[in-house]
Amino acid sequence: MLIIALLIVGMRKEWIRSDEGKNNRQTQFERHRKIKPTKRRPQISILRQPENFNSSIILCSTDRIRLNNVTHCYDQYAGEPSIVKYSAPQEVLSLRLHDFYNRKKPIIVNLISYFKHVPEFQQLNVDDQVSLLKQNIRILIPINYALLKTPIHSQFRYTHIQTIGCVNNINLHTMYQSLSNNFVPFVAFDPVIMKLLLITLFFTTNLLSTNNDTVEYKQLGYIKGIQASYAELLWLYMIEKYGKEKTVNLFTKFITRFVHLQTMIEQIDSIIRLNNDMQYVDSLMKVILQLT
Repeated sequence: MLIIALLIVGMRKEWIRSDEGKNNRQTQFERHRKIKPTKRRPQISILRQPENFNSSIILCSTDRIRLNNVTHCYDQYAGEPSIVKYSAPQEVLSLRLHDFYNRKKPIIVNLISYFKHVPEFQQLNVDDQVSLLKQNIRILIPINYALLKTPIHSQFRYTHIQTIGCVNNINLHTMYQSLSNNFVPFVAFDPVIMKLLLITLFFTTNLLSTNNDTVEYKQLGYIKGIQASYAELLWLYMIEKYGKEKTVNLFTKFITRFVHLQTMIEQIDSIIRLNNDMQYVDSLMKVILQLT
């Protein structure tokens, strides 16, 4: 799994960049800026070499720019829908599944808009873009909700919904709410961590390990490079800010909760496929929920 691999890589003490390594990297960056762009396939640098990690000051200026871009882009495009489009009900709403998911559409549209503004995503083949959105968005919904509802002004915390017509009278709203609540402590601790995790997980080509549907990505190597670069940025950010011990502890907790999330999403997938009401769901939501 991505997170476990990232944890193993990050736990190696020597992977902390030296001042010399940072200066070399910055010099290379400035040199590349002066080179005229070509039509070659876009490339992503994977992990840096171990000899370049020997200082407590890890992030260079380029890393900090990327951090700012991720957080700013998420806040601008994936933020909570305006009250005009979405209003948290004051009473308990009883909703059939198609209505339940159709209410989520503004949030999903905003999340998709965020990923569409990520520069690396824009460099991908259109088919690969669609595949990533279709494969991963529904799995990341609870993490996105945790980011949206943690701020004190959010309306999401006050929403009370009962889904009806599900097998065994299961309330999918309660399931989603419980899953997102599992990640709220991470957001409250440091929302930047969760925003970096969100984008790292999005560029994963097998987010559900038990999914037997094989997707052939045309730019698989490039996608893996994007994923690795964001995973590295996340690790370096956490190591610099919180140190190795706390970083490892946070990752251990996140791994446990994400594995639980994977299991529950698989259960939700099974529930909605057994429900006849899903034929009435919005066409975009059908794609996101892998019903088409």
